[in-house]
Amino acid sequence: MSSPQDLILFDIDGTLLRTEGAGRASLDAAFFRLCGWNGAMDGIDLAGATDGWILQQVRQRWGAFPEDRLQALYLEELEQRITGRASALPGVHRAVAALRKQAHVGLLTGNWREGARLKLSAINLWWEGPSAFGDDAVDRNHLVPVARRRAMALGHAVRRVVVIGDTPKDVECARAGDAIAVAVKTGFATLESLEQSQPDLLLADLDQGLDALLRLLG
Repeated sequence: MSSPQDLILFDIDGTLLRTEGAGRASLDAAFFRLCGWNGAMDGIDLAGATDGWILQQVRQRWGAFPEDRLQALYLEELEQRITGRASALPGVHRAVAALRKQAHVGLLTGNWREGARLKLSAINLWWEGPSAFGDDAVDRNHLVPVARRRAMALGHAVRRVVVIGDTPKDVECARAGDAIAVAVKTGFATLESLEQSQPDLLLADLDQGLDALLRLLG
């Protein structure tokens, strides 16, 4: 096993990229194709949610549906929509590259793995590493231990875990997993809600905040 290093886990939407609503539109389209439901996700807050949790909310409101088929249709729709709509947020390529020189770097996202791959591939940033996805748990707060176990299975000794995200749910997830919480102001959460969630470090974005992040990791 290697010498202990930090494990850095990035959220995707609002942290690494924006998709101009491609994810929501693709899932809505999948529900319409499969079930004929218009606006199946109206009123559901997607920020920080896992894909599985979103399906639970829709099922409670609309009724049962075959999840495997729904997921396949969603991925078809997302693949068609994501090109040209995904854009990297400031500094993310440089930040990921810099952090990989001194830490194990993975993903912690509510996206299903294949959805994560499609989104990050659209900005030439797909990697997996010791990661946790929406396929692994409906509750986001259960994902840090998944990523930690995967790091260990890869032979990585983990010193600390750092979760980087853009919503209070990312901070809550970090706390639940005994991880350091870093929040960025690049998503849709209000500054007030991010401050109230009390992350260990609050950054404007990964460009302006990279030096502060590297100092935190020390």
